[in-house]
Amino acid sequence: MTVILRKASHDNMTQSLSVITICFNNLEELQQTCSSIDKQSILPDEHLIIDGSTGNDIIHWLEETPQPPYRKWIHERDKGIADAFNKGVQRATSSVMHILNSGDQYYSADAIKIVMAHFESDPGLMWAHSKYVQHRGSIDVISGAPFNPSLLWKGMRTVAHPTMFVKASLYKKHGVFNIDYKIAMDYDFLVRIKDEKFYFIPQPLIFFAPGGASNIHFKKGLAEVRKSYQKYIGKNFKLPLWQLRQQTLAAVMETSWGKYLFKIKNRKQIPAANEPK
Repeated sequence: MTVILRKASHDNMTQSLSVITICFNNLEELQQTCSSIDKQSILPDEHLIIDGSTGNDIIHWLEETPQPPYRKWIHERDKGIADAFNKGVQRATSSVMHILNSGDQYYSADAIKIVMAHFESDPGLMWAHSKYVQHRGSIDVISGAPFNPSLLWKGMRTVAHPTMFVKASLYKKHGVFNIDYKIAMDYDFLVRIKDEKFYFIPQPLIFFAPGGASNIHFKKGLAEVRKSYQKYIGKNFKLPLWQLRQQTLAAVMETSWGKYLFKIKNRKQIPAANEPK
């Protein structure tokens, strides 16, 4: 079922924003994401919820609870994460799109305001990303650094997909997400837009929820990264060596010793009790 609601409007702004949230049988996480959107100092022009759930908890909540005028949704099965992303992208009507998955939240109440100011001031800007906060172990860790296309053999090491705000024109130029990729569809898109103008925001704007598909299906994600890199860039002897290092570190992090070393390394990071602002 599709609910069509009017768009919110912002005076004196030439750029508009569509936030896209995909969800699957996780009402509580979706509610957290919606709450963080609704608390923004500048609200999005539209918030599209793509619900592929097998149950009806989410659709019942959306239909029976008062929702802001910028929120729209569809409730239908999809063919995976990439297909759900594409449903949102293809329905969005704004000039800038942000995919904020259920469970992910805006860490700053001014996140949208900060990002959109850059798109407003620079019409040639094609996409932007920022630092982010992710709960790892018993602490919240700040991660993220400016995108470097020469280091794509390291995967999405410095770029987290939930921090990426992308011009709609990039999807028209480079295509949407490849549904053949079940984990690394965001990396595959990043490889395709690697030469486009971007801006890095050096402060955390997103709280990236732990336990995403890339963490659960770690090895499959690495294999898809290799496939995409070789397709668009070519072979690089550093890539398999780097992925071997990643697998080794992941194994170490599962041990008590590895978790202890991680806490020591990040002892000055944010306490786990902190919540998105």
